[in-house]
Amino acid sequence: MQYTEKCNPIRILIASMKKNESKKIINILSSQNDFRVTCIEKDEAGVIIKTWQSNPDVLILDIQPSQFNSERLAPIIHRKSPSTAIAMLCNNREENHTGRAIRAGVSGILLKDEDMDKLIPAIQIIVHGGYYISASIVIDTFKTDSYSNKDPKRITEQKHLILTQLEHNIITGLARGYSDKEIAKRLNYSEGTIKNSIVAIKRRTKLNNRIHIVVYALSNGIINMEDAVWEELNNIPNRV
Repeated sequence: MQYTEKCNPIRILIASMKKNESKKIINILSSQNDFRVTCIEKDEAGVIIKTWQSNPDVLILDIQPSQFNSERLAPIIHRKSPSTAIAMLCNNREENHTGRAIRAGVSGILLKDEDMDKLIPAIQIIVHGGYYISASIVIDTFKTDSYSNKDPKRITEQKHLILTQLEHNIITGLARGYSDKEIAKRLNYSEGTIKNSIVAIKRRTKLNNRIHIVVYALSNGIINMEDAVWEELNNIPNRV
């Protein structure tokens, strides 16, 4: 998903089989005047039909064991509602299947017992085409996932990676869903320079693509999206 401006309010559909869980989510979202919960669905068929009908900006999947399979739902949702960003709330690390969920089209993954205070900034990021993944789950998942080419040491060995200011700004732009052209314009560099810098980052981190870079940066504290949600990249110093 590329970065796009969203008009207020941000329309949110919640999929949860438990009434008390959906109430918790609504209570959190109610603090934002520009968020509007349009519907709550309790089964997969209802989620698919309602999403296709209303095309919400965000779909929140409250994942329970053996319920709301995000890997199956996300491609179906995006077939007729490609602009709907999907956020997944998980009970534990084993349930989320992070890598497969992202490949299926999920943009946000949060742990319910750790990350509910981050739900609002996560929505603000993914609704504009970015990604938000709980820092506490990505390292364990991506150390052994195919994202790291089955080298369990690769991610942890790169924790002390040193980035230039330009590279840091580029990764922030990738996390917010900007295209190479948009990043180049905001940072006052050529698009070729941005592309070459991304290639260099992938080479040094030994990661496969841009999503992997974003996940790595979030998990290692290289970027902090809570602090950068509404900060424009062209306000960040862009010269090394």
